Amino acid sequence: MKKVLIPLFLHGTDTCYETCFNCQPGQSFRADWCLDLHGYLSREEFAARLNEINNHVKSVELMTYKTKNLLYCVASICASLLSAIFSAIINAIAGVSLGISITGILFFIAKYMIEKNAADRAITFTNLLNELFAQYNKHETPTVNWKFWWVHSYEIYVTGLDGRAYGNGHVNKLKMGHCLSVKFALLFAENALIILEINDALSSLTKKTVGDK
Repeated sequence: MKKVLIPLFLHGTDTCYETCFNCQPGQSFRADWCLDLHGYLSREEFAARLNEINNHVKSVELMTYKTKNLLYCVASICASLLSAIFSAIINAIAGVSLGISITGILFFIAKYMIEKNAADRAITFTNLLNELFAQYNKHETPTVNWKFWWVHSYEIYVTGLDGRAYGNGHVNKLKMGHCLSVKFALLFAENALIILEINDALSSLTKKTVGDK
């Protein structure tokens, strides 16, 4: 079995402004045609398939790590300002204590809302791709199998430093748990990866034309 990895790339990072200030530049799955696809999809057919996949999920934009970090910074600044206001209005000791308490609570609420928004986007994105891939696999399995997984990062996954990949079960709606904790999840654009599995032995066109990985 051969695997073709198709990562999700962010758009608009050619200029300094776009790199630094555009947190949601758009995204699309991209990959070059390779010999592993010989006999299954031509260069034109593979490009058309990627275009179909991208159009299918274009209505849902995954949150990026840059967006998450920016929102965390904004939440921290707002919480700190409120803390300073309470400290100025009320007497020093009580004001500082109340301000710190309110800052912690407000920051946690903001963190929860940010992660919840990322989770909702990721779940919708996953469901859309799984619906499309179910249609593909219905007609193309067992020759090929389309899968969408969440990984720590494409670079880490492809180099084998961390070969773990997570299916749908890793993406869960965040809930208030014990001690008001928010569970970590792989929910961001940098974690998205399509894995195309090709069964060379079952394809008369690709059999023995390309060596297995």
